[in-house]
Amino acid sequence: MTRAAALVIDDDDTYRELVCLLMEDMGVTALQAATCRAGLEVLARERVRLVLVDYFMPGMEPARCIAEVRRAAPPGAWVVLVTAAEDPQARAEAVGLPRWLAKPFGVQELLDLVREAVADDDGASP
Repeated sequence: MTRAAALVIDDDDTYRELVCLLMEDMGVTALQAATCRAGLEVLARERVRLVLVDYFMPGMEPARCIAEVRRAAPPGAWVVLVTAAEDPQARAEAVGLPRWLAKPFGVQELLDLVREAVADDDGASP
């Protein structure tokens, strides 16, 4: 059985490392990228079940970054907006994402989301 994989796209090195460590502890292969372009490169070569993407990424406008990530992600993969910006739900809705995490989020909130995403093998999730 192959381990589920997830990608964290965020320019905050400490945040990325922490989230990846938590996912690895769950048995999820955690990949990471510090820019949207680097994340797109990962998505071109890796099959992931979950992408956590920060709203504000250097070098690319948020809506464009998220649209490109959604196009590059495998069918059925969850793309989740992560942001410390005001009204994360409205920002997620504006870029067409049904799921979001507001920074700072609790460890259990992250673990529950990862568990649900990797368990969703029917490919029905946006």
